[in-house]
Amino acid sequence: MAEDPEALAQMARLLGDESLRLAAAEDVRTEAERRLPMLVDGLLAEAAASDDVVDRESALAFLADRLQFLSHLLSEDQRERVWEALVAKVEAW
Repeated sequence: MAEDPEALAQMARLLGDESLRLAAAEDVRTEAERRLPMLVDGLLAEAAASDDVVDRESALAFLADRLQFLSHLLSEDQRERVWEALVAKVEAW
């Protein structure tokens, strides 16, 4: 089954690797593992730029939605680590 092209495009952008647009989920997971801090920072930047984010609560809701959309391209462990990092950074705002 082919991966979601929109999710692949977003992960490619967030991880700074355009070759991931055509990658299998396992290849995306491998690259995400190498660049997890970059993924966290990219998602935070999206939240900060969003007109829908006006406080910590809306930031966390926005980030939860984004992470859910990308979740099939991440392992459970990666999702947990990304979420923990996002929550910690948002709480520091």
